[in-house]
Amino acid sequence: MKRYFIHHPVFRILAPAFYGALVYLLVLMINDTVAQINDLFNSQELYLCIGLTYLAFESCRLVIVIQHRFQRDQRTSRLLTTQVVATLILSTGLVMTGLHLYFQYVIGFGMTNEQFATFCSIFAVTAALYNLLYISDYYLHQENTLKLQAEMQHKAILEVEMLEFQHDINPELLYESLESLIGIMYRDVEKAEAYIDSLATGYRYVLTNRHQELIPAEAEIDAARNLILLLNERYFGQLTLDVTEDNDLVDAMLIPGSLPIVVEYIVRNTIVTRFEPLSITCYTEDNYLVLQSKLNDRLIPYADSEVAFTRLQRSYSLYSDLPLIKVKAYQENYIKLPLLRVEETTPLEAL
Repeated sequence: MKRYFIHHPVFRILAPAFYGALVYLLVLMINDTVAQINDLFNSQELYLCIGLTYLAFESCRLVIVIQHRFQRDQRTSRLLTTQVVATLILSTGLVMTGLHLYFQYVIGFGMTNEQFATFCSIFAVTAALYNLLYISDYYLHQENTLKLQAEMQHKAILEVEMLEFQHDINPELLYESLESLIGIMYRDVEKAEAYIDSLATGYRYVLTNRHQELIPAEAEIDAARNLILLLNERYFGQLTLDVTEDNDLVDAMLIPGSLPIVVEYIVRNTIVTRFEPLSITCYTEDNYLVLQSKLNDRLIPYADSEVAFTRLQRSYSLYSDLPLIKVKAYQENYIKLPLLRVEETTPLEAL
């Protein structure tokens, strides 16, 4: 409730004072001429109007606080209608009661019908204006809240897209490849040129297909082979990818970049040395593309590859009922990618 300006202490202190003075001047102008205001001005009556305005404002605020505390689940239109009626009745009733007591015990006689009608109409309008201020601030706050939520959602989407772009680009692989390239340049310039071509092919593949939903499995296999070529320079040529191609791969599809992610996941989380090569076997089985390798896990898992693998699992859950499987058994590591197939239907078959 503190977010609305009617609850701000400065507004609660200063607004009734200024408005009460205006009410008193308005009453004088209704009953007398402008030229007589100086002669008829009475500080006691001014303070009375200010006090009555404080009473009207605080009673309206009290109704708003109570209603929004106990009736917040109601529809907004019904809530505001009840609020306007309640504040109008309560504030006007309290003001008229205060005026009656003032006239009865201070002045010594009751109000005339004309005075009653004047004050009643003024403070009824006061309650309406107070509600108008609150309602305008309420809807302004709602609009600002929606805009802030939209901005936060847009920011979250941009952050997710940036994170995905960073993972697609794989900056660590890029830096490692550039470092390897520097070493190759000192040994063999022609080999360095071929390495640059492989690096460009790998990132061209990523950037070209990053907005594609599905891509042929054979293209993914070529990308995985190119990745092995890039990583082999750092792993002393101890990485191999053996693919058993069969007819199941002809019309099979994969999510773009999934096979290179899995291959890198295996390489990053396996101990590879000059004396411990890593051979990855790729074959199809029961509508899965299986990657099998010897189990020789690192002591500390590679964090970035774990994140990429988790993202890949969520992506496959959107496209297939078959899960992305990771199994360790009999000193072997198995990762199974579901093979996706797009079935084309004619309009008659769809009907």
